[in-house]
Amino acid sequence: MTSHTKKWKAEQVLQLQQLADQYSIIAIASLQNFPGALAKELRKKLQGKAIIKVTKTRIIKKALENSKHDISSLNEHLKGSVAVIFSEINPFELYSLLKKNSVNMPAKAGLIAPNDIEVLAGDTGIPPGPALSDLKAAGLKTVMQGATISIAENKIVAKKGEVISKGVSGALSKLGIKPIKVSLSITSALENGQLYLGEVLNIDIDATRQNFAKAAKTAFNIAIETVYFTNQTMAVLITKGYKNAKAVALEANILNPATVEDVLAKANAQASVLKAKIPNTMPEKTAKEEKAGEEKKTEEKPAEEKAEKKPAEKEPVKEEKAGEKTEEKPAEEKAEKKPAEKEPVKEEKAGEKTEEKPAEEKKTEEKKE
Repeated sequence: MTSHTKKWKAEQVLQLQQLADQYSIIAIASLQNFPGALAKELRKKLQGKAIIKVTKTRIIKKALENSKHDISSLNEHLKGSVAVIFSEINPFELYSLLKKNSVNMPAKAGLIAPNDIEVLAGDTGIPPGPALSDLKAAGLKTVMQGATISIAENKIVAKKGEVISKGVSGALSKLGIKPIKVSLSITSALENGQLYLGEVLNIDIDATRQNFAKAAKTAFNIAIETVYFTNQTMAVLITKGYKNAKAVALEANILNPATVEDVLAKANAQASVLKAKIPNTMPEKTAKEEKAGEEKKTEEKPAEEKAEKKPAEKEPVKEEKAGEKTEEKPAEEKAEKKPAEKEPVKEEKAGEKTEEKPAEEKKTEEKKE
C-alpha cells in the first residue's frame, strides 16, 4: 500500500469521524442498483438537511468506531456497497424524504421485479420490423394497425419477486417503459443509541395520520362514556350532564327556570290531544246562542249610558180610522179623565134597536136615582 493511499484513507476516516460526532442521526443506505447520476442529484436536494458520503465499507466502519456513538448495532448492516448519511432530521422523516426523491429506471435483465410489471393494450407507435420480434419474445400479443404495431391486450410480463428476463427487458426498453422506481433506501438508522430498521421506517404518512386520528377519536369516545374529565372532554361532559338532568326534571314535571317553558308546553300539548279525543256534548243551538250572546255583549253600550238615557216622550194619540183599533191610552190619562156627560137619548125609530149605554153611564144614573 502506497503512502498516498494511506494518507487518503486516514483523511476519509477523520472526516467521517468528525461528521459522526457532529450529527445525532447516522443512517446506512444500500447502493445496490442505485445509479451514480441520481446520487449527485440527491446530494443537491438534501443540501442543508443531510450529508451523504459514499466510500469503502471498512473506512466507514473504522470512522464510526472512533466516534462517540456506539455502533455495535450497526455492524451487521455495514455490508456490501453502502452509503452513510449524517443528519439532524429524525429517521422517519429522513426515510420519507429519500423515498420522495426517487426516479424511474429501465428494467435491466437479471433484476428482481419490485412490483408486477404490466404492459397495457394500445398503439405503440413503433413501425414493424425487428421490434415486432422483441415484443413477441416478451409474450405480448401484437396486431398491425396501419403503419404501427399495437398491443392487443393487457399483459403482466413480470410478477413481483421474479427475475426480469432479457426478452422482457428488451420489450420494455423498446416501449420506453421504466418500471423500476429507484431511491436511496435506508437499511438502518441510529438515533441516540436507538436502532431503527428500514422496514420500520418505511411507513405511509397519510395512512399513519388517519390511524392517529381514528385512535384519538376512539379515546375521546371512551373518555366520554366513562365520564373521564380532561381538557378535551370537560365541556362535552358538562353539556351532557346538563341535558340529562333537564330530561329527568321534565319527565318528573319539576318546575325551575330551565324547565318551566318546556313543562308548560308539554302540558299544553297533552291538553290539545285530550281535547281532540273528547266529543263535543253541548247542543248545537246552545252553542250558537252563546256565540250570539258574546257578540251582543260586545255591541251593547255600558250600563251608565243606559241609566242616563231619558224616557221616551209619549206620542199623541192618533184618531182611529174606520175599521182600525184605537191605541190604549196610558192609565194616568184614564184616571184624570172626567166622567163623560150623558148623551141625549135618541128616540128609537121603529124597527131600530136602541144603542146600549156604556156601563159607566148606567152607574151614574143609578146613583142619581
